[in-house]
Amino acid sequence: MKIKTSVIDKYSQLCMKSYLSCDSFEDVRYKIKKCVTLGQVIKLEGNKKHIQYYYNRFIVENDEVVDLYQNKNSYIEVSERVKAAYDRLEGKVVV
Repeated sequence: MKIKTSVIDKYSQLCMKSYLSCDSFEDVRYKIKKCVTLGQVIKLEGNKKHIQYYYNRFIVENDEVVDLYQNKNSYIEVSERVKAAYDRLEGKVVV
């Protein structure tokens, strides 16, 4: 999955605490991929999918994350158990 640089920039602003906990850009990419994978598709527009993870909405087009915005009116929660299971599947332990 590709992630546009502009999405990483927006993630650094909208998800500052999570962004600052990362040691590298690879960690940031991993977190964004995790959000997209575990989030819920809430809107389809042609070949674009809007995927929500907590308040964040990621727009994915042709297997590339092209945009990120927040919707404070809607909330999709993902359990800690599901997030931990994803980390184990990916062979990553996030502290």
